[in-house]
Amino acid sequence: MQLLELISGQTKLVLSPWLGGGITAFQWNGHDVFRPHSGENDPLALSSFPMVPFCNRIAHGRLSTASGAKTIALSHKNAERQHALHGLGWISPWAAKVHSQERAILSLRHDGAIWPWAFEAEQEICVRDDGYSHKLSVTNLADTPMPAGLGLHPYFPKAKAGLQLDVSGFWETGPDRLPTGHSAVSQQPDWFATPDIDNCYTGQRDDFQVSWPTHSLTVRPSTNLPFTHVYCPTGEDFFCVEPVSHIPNAINNIAGDSDTSMHMLQPGQSMEIDCDFILAEAG
Repeated sequence: MQLLELISGQTKLVLSPWLGGGITAFQWNGHDVFRPHSGENDPLALSSFPMVPFCNRIAHGRLSTASGAKTIALSHKNAERQHALHGLGWISPWAAKVHSQERAILSLRHDGAIWPWAFEAEQEICVRDDGYSHKLSVTNLADTPMPAGLGLHPYFPKAKAGLQLDVSGFWETGPDRLPTGHSAVSQQPDWFATPDIDNCYTGQRDDFQVSWPTHSLTVRPSTNLPFTHVYCPTGEDFFCVEPVSHIPNAINNIAGDSDTSMHMLQPGQSMEIDCDFILAEAG
């Protein structure tokens, strides 16, 4: 499995184009900022992966299109089997178009065999002395309008971690791991004391920060990433804070609200997100 290293000063980032176009290591000043990849041939073991052309879950893989109802493949074999999960990017091999010491561009082309529309996706990742920037785009190659959503799915080490995420509401997840309704946040959650958080948060007022005793990370999503999905499972040594463009199961318009929906791309139209990961010493 070919890996691509990007290095700038104290920042080192390793990519695996073949394994979901994902990140296998993100280190800064000797610290693992993302959970290190376990070495398994499994995208669920990555440090971070891209979500394209949709984020989170589609209920039972079922969606409606102009040509009728479609059912797409359910999740990865090692994940849940109930819903389609996290798009196609994380379970597909990507091609490395550009690779230099500080920059890489990966591309993915889908023919419409699984997702009912053909599309092309691209990632551009650039490292700096204080972290890295990540751009992700998707272009509709089909001849009909395509719903699209984008996001990033980083895993953070939980030991001695803190999370500062200023939000005003959330879509609570039910037993089937789909949203059940929107509620206001009366006070900021105790992220690591509440059992099994798996909710999509709304009204984020600023960048969010993840901190450890030795260093802190500021995550700055673009304005078209208005939702933040937090996954903090009990008994695991990681947690996830995912900048995303839409809520889970948005393609089925569960809220009846265009603000929560996926973007509708016309033939040839593109959508792009970007996110900065900025590091500093603690204190």
